[in-house]
Amino acid sequence: MNSMRYLKLYLLSALALFFLACSDDDDGTEFKFDREIYEYSIIEGCGPGAPEDSICYKIRYHYPIRTEDYSGLCVWLDDAVIDDTSKSVSNKQIEKAHDNIDNSFFRKYQKKSSEYDTLDLTESIAKFVKMGYDSLQVVMFCEYSDGGDPGSVQRVFLPFKDVLPPTDVEPLSDSLWATGAWFEWYRPTDRTKVLSPNDVSGKILGYNVVIYSNDPDEDVGKLEVTIQSPAGVDNKGTRLYKRNAYIHKRNDSVLVDAIKVNEKNKNYLRLVVYDGEGYNSEDISKNHFRLIVDGLRTQSGEDDPGYRIAISSWDMVGNASGSEINSSVDFWRQFNTTDSIAPLMARKIFTAEDSLFPGYTKLDSNNRVGILWSRSVDPLKFDHGIEVDSVLVFPRGCNENTCYKNVSNYEIEYYDKLDKSWHKYSSNKEKNYTDRYSMDEKGRFSIDYSGTGRFVSDTIQYVAPGDTLILRIRSIDNSEYKSAALVDTIFVSPGELADKLKCPKGFIAVSTSDTTSLCMEKFEHRGADGKFMTNVLHSEAAAACEAMSASGFEISLCRERDWELVCLSGGSLQYGVVEESDSKASDYLFKVCNVSTNDSTIAADIRKRDPHCMNPMGVRDLPGQYQEWVMGRSEDTAAVLKGASYMVYEGLDRESIAYCTNRAFPYYTRPGYTQDTVYLYREGTLVDTVYAADTTRNLHKKITPKDFKDTIQFYDVVDKNGKVIGKDFSLYSEYKKGGKAWLDSLGNGLTYKPTKKEAVFLTGEKSYYRQAASFYKSPTIGFRCCAYKK
Repeated sequence: MNSMRYLKLYLLSALALFFLACSDDDDGTEFKFDREIYEYSIIEGCGPGAPEDSICYKIRYHYPIRTEDYSGLCVWLDDAVIDDTSKSVSNKQIEKAHDNIDNSFFRKYQKKSSEYDTLDLTESIAKFVKMGYDSLQVVMFCEYSDGGDPGSVQRVFLPFKDVLPPTDVEPLSDSLWATGAWFEWYRPTDRTKVLSPNDVSGKILGYNVVIYSNDPDEDVGKLEVTIQSPAGVDNKGTRLYKRNAYIHKRNDSVLVDAIKVNEKNKNYLRLVVYDGEGYNSEDISKNHFRLIVDGLRTQSGEDDPGYRIAISSWDMVGNASGSEINSSVDFWRQFNTTDSIAPLMARKIFTAEDSLFPGYTKLDSNNRVGILWSRSVDPLKFDHGIEVDSVLVFPRGCNENTCYKNVSNYEIEYYDKLDKSWHKYSSNKEKNYTDRYSMDEKGRFSIDYSGTGRFVSDTIQYVAPGDTLILRIRSIDNSEYKSAALVDTIFVSPGELADKLKCPKGFIAVSTSDTTSLCMEKFEHRGADGKFMTNVLHSEAAAACEAMSASGFEISLCRERDWELVCLSGGSLQYGVVEESDSKASDYLFKVCNVSTNDSTIAADIRKRDPHCMNPMGVRDLPGQYQEWVMGRSEDTAAVLKGASYMVYEGLDRESIAYCTNRAFPYYTRPGYTQDTVYLYREGTLVDTVYAADTTRNLHKKITPKDFKDTIQFYDVVDKNGKVIGKDFSLYSEYKKGGKAWLDSLGNGLTYKPTKKEAVFLTGEKSYYRQAASFYKSPTIGFRCCAYKK
């Protein structure tokens, strides 16, 4: 194995793809941004020859925009001199940096061709590592000699240890019965490095699970326990779990120790459930755990004391989270067993038929489907004689309160064919099923105000034309006993437009006006392997669409105006999502559409995406997940991006970037320069640099092109087929210093071929190089194809 330790670069500030936004400081003090370092990043890793357990850090930064009168960088380690909130510094604190007092030092500015500098902090942080610090604050401040307004203090934190606990995991009760219950949870994600937000697959050592009886005299030690986990099934406690034990941390060790059971704690059953694996983002089902407990007391009445459950998850170094360690027994989750008779549930769901498409369910204008079913009842005796069929059939003499009680609590779930699991409908969470409906001899339903109707109803939201809904409904009686499930399939009407267009597979029918329509891919484009095609050039996206074929259609990258009109859905939407009155834009864009969450795993895995991020025509994820290449409206703006992505853009709120009407033009940040004559005019003690002669001012100095000292290197950008697709440039000094490896990283999979170098005058400003659009690609960008009728 190569002994070279890996170097990892973590950018601390993302470049916005849209535009820059500025805001005033809250405390009223105006700090000069041009007197601050920027584009600073942490480089973690040691060079060859370093001991295996070494911790090495460097900070690389861009000099401030204003370098005139710039003396250098003051650096303070820890908080002995500068605390963790201050934005300004005193002369006394600056003096300590110059005198190397209290773990501080001064880095003198030495003008050179490179615009970047690097602080190697490895030796400076060694003693803090030895002292057992979990992390270390590094404070930086740019010192100037002209006495002008300063920039703000800047700080970073260097992490030395894994101090991040796994995400919270709580048991989800899936079923209760007279003598037991089962609980489910999913393996949590765990970040082992603060600087790697997307690496969430740290290994989980295991879980502390506690079953607690509210009756202190009940002995729960002999309950039957079964664990089902990705590693198999264990009902003896010999392999996947251990009874009367707990995980805990002692100093730097993580231990699994036994607990002695006595009269005082016999109403606690403590289990350690073993894991040993990290979160599986490829197959979510392999993160699934189930705990089945039997032998509990049957509920005897409303005053039954019941039980509580708590759980905590522990990573391999002893970081933990969860109710078992974070709250007292009084705040643990309460559950009760049920009575001994389960409620009854019919076997059929009824819907309104679409008269234009017999056999299909009608979809209303708000993307909703109304469903009805025979209301559930809870028998009071075993020999009730009630027949379970499409509806419940009651024998003569079987009446309410003597033969059964009505049930008004239901759990409605839908089956997700992508992740192959059941999900609860959030819309029916607090619903009270008190309204009754009757059915006439023609199968038509109407509300029954007498209260004797045999049917109840609900509304399923966020349904797309042509959807196939697999629903599961279970009734729940007062003791929390669930009925057998009513499982039924509903075929939703595709609508007239879909019937007319008959779109290719993977495409759905959409309209852009009352008279124009097309077919658009339901999701962003995916390759033959089923993965979303991202990090591609605009030209590659266009070629992928044009390579598709479907009889009677011409397929191409979606046109910008078509994408926008489909997103707007006739002007009724702002973000391309069915908007319910009880939801806020910022809420559903973040929670439902994954806009600006920094969670790339949701975007990449179609099974993790929320199906509610959908427009009325059924197109998914227009405002979020990935930005999308579209075909621009003119040749000079062909490469246009629409929508937002999971990426967080600093200075921009998620509502603004997700508007259907927003358009973005990608760029790379490059050094600003000029090749024209530069004029320097003195204003008192200051010198003003301008790029056009001003005869009304006193000229201090004129710099002509022959006097230029800076050099820019130009490149042809070449794709994998050897075609020149654009031109780019960089500082010649960066090119000479970095060589081929640096060029390869700059190219991001493309070839940068040096062509010429020219003398320039660097302005000290950033240049937003829009011509990069032809060779720009990013893992946050995908695309979608459209099929147009020939």
